[in-house]
Amino acid sequence: MVSARAALALGALLSAGCERASEPSAPAAPAVEAPASARTAPATADHAPSRGAAFDVGEIKSAAEYLHEPQFAAADFKRGQLLSLACAACHSLGAGEKTIVGPNLHGVFGRPAGTVEGFDYSPGLRSSGLVWTPRALDAWLADPASFVAGTKMTFTGFRSEQDRRDLIAYLLQATQ
Repeated sequence: MVSARAALALGALLSAGCERASEPSAPAAPAVEAPASARTAPATADHAPSRGAAFDVGEIKSAAEYLHEPQFAAADFKRGQLLSLACAACHSLGAGEKTIVGPNLHGVFGRPAGTVEGFDYSPGLRSSGLVWTPRALDAWLADPASFVAGTKMTFTGFRSEQDRRDLIAYLLQATQ
């Protein structure tokens, strides 16, 4: 059960994210530039361009190995834990926990996208070929809807690179 204080913090985070998303003067910039092939794919009624389909996820390592990288070792884990309340509204993090609105994130790093048994993923995510690494998750969290076209995830994303880094560092620990 979420405490009243945590619920207020979550509400503030979600509300701030929604307000930022509606500001026309602050367009979201992806944390990592997609390859040219993903950026220039023609849009048709049957195929919307998807950055995730041709995204270079970087080296696939264990969560523990990623945590030793300087950017994650220097991250603010407490801030990441607070930011994870936005994730916890839809996702469970622990081993054996049930799917909520979104799939359980336990063991997410190194796992191919769209593969948690029993969760009904969008066709775009299932066929994306993505493997969840910190680099892929950073790009996803910057703007989920444009990273994988047709995703069911309605979260607008985190604009701040630092927020994404802190959240990812926390998730590297919490989802092992």
